[in-house]
Amino acid sequence: MKKIKIFIILAILALSPISIAENWWSVYFTSPGKNNSSLNSPSKAMVSIIDNSQKYINGAFFDIRSDEITDAFIRAYKRGVRVRLVTDNDYYTRSQVNRLMDAGINVVPDIGRSLMHHKFMVVDGKSVWTGSTNITDNCFYKNNNNAIHIRSSQLADIFDNEFYQMYEMKLFSNKKTLKPFKKLTNKYYVKIGDTNINAYFAPKNNIEDIIIGRINKAKQSVHFMAFVFTSPQIAEAMIKKHKSGVEVKGIFEKRGSNSEHSQYIKMKVEGLSVKVDNNPNTMHHKVIIIDGERLITGSYNFSRNAARRNDENVLMIDNKDISALYLKEFYRLYK
Repeated sequence: MKKIKIFIILAILALSPISIAENWWSVYFTSPGKNNSSLNSPSKAMVSIIDNSQKYINGAFFDIRSDEITDAFIRAYKRGVRVRLVTDNDYYTRSQVNRLMDAGINVVPDIGRSLMHHKFMVVDGKSVWTGSTNITDNCFYKNNNNAIHIRSSQLADIFDNEFYQMYEMKLFSNKKTLKPFKKLTNKYYVKIGDTNINAYFAPKNNIEDIIIGRINKAKQSVHFMAFVFTSPQIAEAMIKKHKSGVEVKGIFEKRGSNSEHSQYIKMKVEGLSVKVDNNPNTMHHKVIIIDGERLITGSYNFSRNAARRNDENVLMIDNKDISALYLKEFYRLYK
């Protein structure tokens, strides 16, 4: 019965736009090779959010390489919005980063060998933008990506605290919570209406174990889209669910799927319904949907480095409507 309900929801959504907005959330997917000029595209939506900011923007982005978004940040700064950014040190010399700093915007690079792999921004202490999308033309227009914009001051506080640790305290790849900040950094849960949302950050939170715990609770289905999937622990949790009768389907980014550490071959041999994607560029999602009602998304690839070294974020959202949109994207790529 539950599978029938999910099918009906997907059938209805097939007739609707790729972006659906409620009073507190909006979801966006890229459409490689198609027209991305509408406000339903992640790039145009992000520009609109920046252009409507009033007080401040705190952004942490792995790679800043989009002139479109750079121009929007500069416009916001020139009209009096406080714009502060963090990026990975490997990409600190990008021409767009130089343009931002020349305009007066402070951009802080991370410290060390690990990646500052976040893709989020907090706007006016009222909303959070995150997902898999780097702010590059490739991610916006060539790669398969997702973004979600959630309007919640409580969630904004949680992400602002993560930003503060990197921007102000220069704490990157932080595995421990400093005592003076434990009360702040231990906040990870908000509830909006009937929706439970958990926000976790690597490497300080044990995201891998948390994801496995969610998978272990699956009763009907597990669907995933993975740019990088090299975690044997997460793969084993999915294999066990498959063997117990739970439907498990997945899409791997083709590049690297046959590598030594990829879990693609192992899962294929175990009989799981997994495929590689058909995008000639990149399938960049990092998504798991459980029972058609629990979504896991963010910057977090399913890998050892994401779990133990990089600065990453994950949202776990218990919402059937949001999950249905991600299932629609899953089946669009799966077919």
